[in-house]
Amino acid sequence: MKSAGPTVTGNRIELDGRIVSPLEYRVTPGGTPVLRVIVECGARGEDLRLAVVMAGDTATAAKSRLAPGQTVKVSGRLRTLKVGLKATRADAAHEVVAESIEPADS
Repeated sequence: MKSAGPTVTGNRIELDGRIVSPLEYRVTPGGTPVLRVIVECGARGEDLRLAVVMAGDTATAAKSRLAPGQTVKVSGRLRTLKVGLKATRADAAHEVVAESIEPADS
């Protein structure tokens, strides 16, 4: 699927892409369900893959609707992850904290 790439407004992101990783589902020691996938969403041949994380009951519900290779629509916000003890902006990674991850055909 060719997408137009992510759209970011303030700290709001919406993207169309394809799940390119196995679904990683776990429950934290505090009992919170967490779902993590990698979504490929680059535009015009651009290699852009973003980690997408969802927590709570919506993560449990999304897990049953999603599969690797599936085209999805994601809405959420960006979060910066620091890599290393003295991380600079160049060392930072980003992920999407999703409010929703839906199959594109729904």
